[in-house]
Amino acid sequence: MKNTILILIFVSIFCLHGNCSRIFAVFMFPSVSHQVIFQPIWKELSLRGHQVTVVTPNPLKDQSLTNLTEIDISFTYKLPEIVGVLNSVGQKPTLVQKMLSIFELNMLVFESEMKSQAIQEIIQRQNDKYDLVLLQYSHFANVMLPFAYKFNAPAVGISSLGVFLHARDDIGNPTHPVISPDYILGISGNMSFVERLKCFLYNLWYRALYYFYFLPRGDAIARTYFGDDMPYLGKLAKNLSLLLVSANPIIHTPTPNVPNIIEINQLHIKEKKPLPKDLQEFLDGSPQGAIYFSLGSNMKSVNLSSTLRKEITTALAELPYNVIWKWEDDHLADKPDNVLIKKWLPQQDILGHPNIKAFITQGGLQSIEEAIINEVPLVGIPFFSDQPSNMRKIEEQGIGRMIDYASLTKEKLKSAVIEVSQNKKYKENIKRCKSILVDQPTRGVDKAVWWIEYVLKHKGARHLRSPAADMSFFEYLMLDVISFLVMIIIIASYGFYKLIMSVKKALSVRKIKKS
Repeated sequence: MKNTILILIFVSIFCLHGNCSRIFAVFMFPSVSHQVIFQPIWKELSLRGHQVTVVTPNPLKDQSLTNLTEIDISFTYKLPEIVGVLNSVGQKPTLVQKMLSIFELNMLVFESEMKSQAIQEIIQRQNDKYDLVLLQYSHFANVMLPFAYKFNAPAVGISSLGVFLHARDDIGNPTHPVISPDYILGISGNMSFVERLKCFLYNLWYRALYYFYFLPRGDAIARTYFGDDMPYLGKLAKNLSLLLVSANPIIHTPTPNVPNIIEINQLHIKEKKPLPKDLQEFLDGSPQGAIYFSLGSNMKSVNLSSTLRKEITTALAELPYNVIWKWEDDHLADKPDNVLIKKWLPQQDILGHPNIKAFITQGGLQSIEEAIINEVPLVGIPFFSDQPSNMRKIEEQGIGRMIDYASLTKEKLKSAVIEVSQNKKYKENIKRCKSILVDQPTRGVDKAVWWIEYVLKHKGARHLRSPAADMSFFEYLMLDVISFLVMIIIIASYGFYKLIMSVKKALSVRKIKKS
């Protein structure tokens, strides 16, 4: 009771001095691995006295957070198209199919949420005032930017993984197709000529697809809910005050960023908790070592093809280790005796057990950070999104091995697990990577909140804005200047040519007259 009174006094003083703000946050995409990045931010903002209203499919439901209002949109997890994507493990879509499916999924989720009663009530209320709007800025989620227009408030975008090219264009950040290839390509490190050509052409193709197809369609859909008075969606995107990007120096290539792109990491890392009794006994009873196997929150092991599952279970059975496998069903056909299956597992706490030798993962960014923090080498089986490029980085850093699921065999998986578990170089390399990752002046969540409060304090961050954000591509790439210079060179060359021809003709005439 005494602590509660002290907290209320502190919050009252905080708000009295003008530091208490109203924040509207919308994190739309139904993905646990995305939402765990955002949750610490909205929790910390509410603890600092800000009145936070957040739209999320993963509400915290923490009654002690009295400044927090959560609008639950978890129904989006049950959308048929979302379920279909998660059940399509083992398919290899083309790049065009990937981009179109990501866009369509985003639009589906957006429209489903906008039609919900809770969101409709927010849109229809005319007197609501907010000082800041936080937006999920992964993929094509900038369709939520009209909320910033509705509330006449500065917007801050937050990405739980890398961002597509258009997000960097929105904020005027320079992009180099080879130095900083888009993560969807799955290309990194020393590139061949073909890979560099692919990166260059992708930069042109993606921008054409986005600016002439995705953006107009998104704008048309947004107008259905926010009205035709809304400025063009592309113009709203240019008013983004800040972009917080989940990135770390182990996985991501160093990139020249403008001042209002802020890199954050380790937001979801938690203090270790005691393991459930059965898991503790299982791991304690594995003196020879244990392997942790999980394909994350989006991928589901239960949806693996029967052929792939058979190769995996056979490989696990022949390992000299026990295995804990996140398996989303009560039964696993031909389950090996050394394998323990669970529908849900406390991943960070398991990785912290000293008997864990390796982590078989899909290669998601959050899982990789957890493995590095706990010094557990990786065996990656990437499927989509940033997973392939993440695992290429893991191999380059020497802290794990990658296996293409399309060519996975019992021998490949068994060999990779034994190698990363028994070869000391992987453990040594991951210790080195951990020392780099954790060596930062402040926690990721504190850094994110500091910058959000910075935008609140200055009512935007226009002074950090790069001039490139307001330039057209012709201006930014100086195509008009280059065209002008080329034209001058052509005119001068033509004039010089005509002069030479005139002189030559005059000399010929003079020669004829002399003859």
